[in-house]
Amino acid sequence: MNKQVLRKNYLNIRKDINGVDKRKYDNDIFNRIINLEEYKESKLILIYVSLECEVNTFKLIEYTLNIAKKVAVPKCEENNITFYEIKSLKDLEEGKFGILEPKANKPVTDFNNSICIVPGVAFDKQNNRIGYGKGFYDRFLKNYKGIKIGITYKECICDKIDSDINDIKMDKVIFNGGKL
Repeated sequence: MNKQVLRKNYLNIRKDINGVDKRKYDNDIFNRIINLEEYKESKLILIYVSLECEVNTFKLIEYTLNIAKKVAVPKCEENNITFYEIKSLKDLEEGKFGILEPKANKPVTDFNNSICIVPGVAFDKQNNRIGYGKGFYDRFLKNYKGIKIGITYKECICDKIDSDINDIKMDKVIFNGGKL
């Protein structure tokens, strides 16, 4: 199946996860992330601000800020994403595509001792990912040297995604019930 068909199928699957299950799944994924050695050892967390149908990242953002780690979230600028540090969720405003983004300040340029939590519509068992089709994360991750961690629901793990030269593989994929 091509990526457009897979993307559509998995967006529908994700949309059909009911609210009670989604809250349980989100909590399980949150606990798995905060117990990762890579998370514990990092000083900077690059993380997306979730939409309603995605794995909820708000709890993880708040938790990370409360334990005195730096948090940076992406802002869509032209054809790329740039990460900006935030000190609280109040530092966010609605941006491109209706996604909450950081109010502009100084971009993060030093990614030493960081991990990047990456969204995805679906992931396969080899840690390949299908995003939303715009390539924002793949362009950023091409030069990112830190740990790349995809998060998703178990219903959005498939056997194989046909990846191409521009697709960036995750180091780990965390989902409710396990990790790859």
